[in-house]
Amino acid sequence: MTARPDLPSGSSASATSAPATDPQPVLATSTRVRAAIALGLLGAALTGIGPLLGLTSPAVPAAYPAWPLLLVLALLAPALAALFARAGKPLAAAAVLVGPAAAAPGRLGQDVQFAVDAGMAARPELLRADSLLNFEPGIGWWLLAVGHVAVLAAGVLATWGTRESGAGSHRQGLLALALCAGGLGAVAVLMAPFSSDDPYLPAETALDGPVPVLVGSALLAVGVVCSAGLLAGSTDPEFVRGGLLGVALSLVAVVVPHLLSVLVLDELTFAWGPLLGLLAAAALLVLALRAGRGEAVEDVDDLRLPALTRLLTVAGTFALLAGAVALLAALTPHVVMPFGLRDPSEYPARMLFPAGFLLVAVGAGVLLPKASLLLRPVLTVLWAVVPLAAAGSLDAVFTAAQAGAEAGLGAWAAGLSVLLAAVAAVLAAIAGAVERDDVDLTEMAMRRLVLVPSLVALVLGAGAFSLPVLTAPGYSAPGVFTDFGTTSWGLVFALAAVVGATVLAPMCRPGQAAALLCGGALLVAVRALEFPLTAGRLPGAEPGLGLWCALGCVVVLLGTALAARRSAATHG
Repeated sequence: MTARPDLPSGSSASATSAPATDPQPVLATSTRVRAAIALGLLGAALTGIGPLLGLTSPAVPAAYPAWPLLLVLALLAPALAALFARAGKPLAAAAVLVGPAAAAPGRLGQDVQFAVDAGMAARPELLRADSLLNFEPGIGWWLLAVGHVAVLAAGVLATWGTRESGAGSHRQGLLALALCAGGLGAVAVLMAPFSSDDPYLPAETALDGPVPVLVGSALLAVGVVCSAGLLAGSTDPEFVRGGLLGVALSLVAVVVPHLLSVLVLDELTFAWGPLLGLLAAAALLVLALRAGRGEAVEDVDDLRLPALTRLLTVAGTFALLAGAVALLAALTPHVVMPFGLRDPSEYPARMLFPAGFLLVAVGAGVLLPKASLLLRPVLTVLWAVVPLAAAGSLDAVFTAAQAGAEAGLGAWAAGLSVLLAAVAAVLAAIAGAVERDDVDLTEMAMRRLVLVPSLVALVLGAGAFSLPVLTAPGYSAPGVFTDFGTTSWGLVFALAAVVGATVLAPMCRPGQAAALLCGGALLVAVRALEFPLTAGRLPGAEPGLGLWCALGCVVVLLGTALAARRSAATHG
């Protein structure tokens, strides 16, 4: 996809005679791209109008007249593509259609629920059942399905036959940020769209929902991440800009109807999923605008970044402080309980001990000149160990506060340690950007030796943070997709850090790849320590599936890191 569509006949000669000082000539839009835009407009119209004609037989109306909004949201991407084409930017026009096309299989999978059991769809903007009758698919559903297929075909047609343009170069920082934004969007579409008091509008996460919703949401999450990464990896700024805009608009079309339903219907209350999706779309929009500026964005003289040594020193100092404050939080009371009530934060606070020790060790290592460059990538991943550990104890503090307890020194220290760790991670990431300025990255490529086991570790890491590490009778563990609460935020940050490490490692230099994977292994190891450190609070506690996933992930990450280091020695 990182390519320029074939130009019309005769354009080669004109391009040759064009002045060398014109870096972005106005190009004619090919017939293929125009046909793709028309097909995208048709598909968007069908997905917007289909619900108006009735998705079921007998017809069941929507909870409120949402079809005008759905139509506008569906038309945003193809309309933007038409504007790019009119402005003589066929590459951006083609790229805009990729995002909706990547989301189309997942959205179609979710909409299959209307054909299987419309009453369990939980999509009030499209349908609101008020009985347990069995429904058959209506003409509107078939139009909706055809619309999704047309949107998918438009994206394929727009990028068919493209070739590498060579107009720019890979930008690893932009790719990393786009993957993070895409990962946030993927998490958002897997979370519950809202909370509901209506039995006919079940508010469930993708994992707890019906099979079509689960499959569709999984496809949608994969589509968002993959499209964001592939588009951001293009060498052409125009293609990157259009592509990221398309992914952002496709996310907006998914999450905005949920937010509107919460505002309109009294039975529904706010959930975090749609808001995270909107934040991911905003991040992709900012990255798209930045990518469109071309190579000048990464001019070191314009950015005037601080010296690498100074950045590493400050990052190591913040990491050291974060670890020390986390240890202070582990040693001091988190709550002052009313007389006769037990402190619920005692066991969760134990997780701060390994988190604090690890961050102190890494922070001190970053301050050492000989180890700073080696440990900097570790810090960009391992910082998440602090929110992972602090979230559980803070969750207990918030619960105790409802019983009249007061927050103690440990709670304030835990919150401060999270802030300090986040600052250290940002500084370490900036230092990495400065470090890459002195390295030749023109030959950035996937390393299969690291890629395959990294993907295995990614799956195991997802299980480690999504599944409970301990189970007990009558106990429901907080998770990323189930029983979402304060503790879940720590899991989300840790999962995002591991995903980032496993995705970026195959594209990094061997030494940096090994450091990223080691940081991920330490982070997952702390997750595994939750069982021995906190199981004593629950009678009959047993290891959960998440524990075995965590242990397997640690082994795979360490083995992959060792393989990366050996490859560096072989080619060195």
